[in-house]
Amino acid sequence: METTNFNSRDIESATYDDITHQLYIRFTNGDYYVYYDVMPVDYVGFLSADDHSKYVKDRLTIKYDKRKLH
Repeated sequence: METTNFNSRDIESATYDDITHQLYIRFTNGDYYVYYDVMPVDYVGFLSADDHSKYVKDRLTIKYDKRKLH
């Protein structure tokens, strides 16, 4: 698993499991979500996006199932 920390007002960190294709995103407000079956190309797109929050909203939340973790 690979974890990336962000210097962002919305996203604190993201961890991607390339075996299960689960993407875990921790937001700066404390929310923590897992996105299921995220294709590697979308994970790379997320990492390279100019606006990570916009990518999550416009791409990941529309395309993939997610669940809020505690």
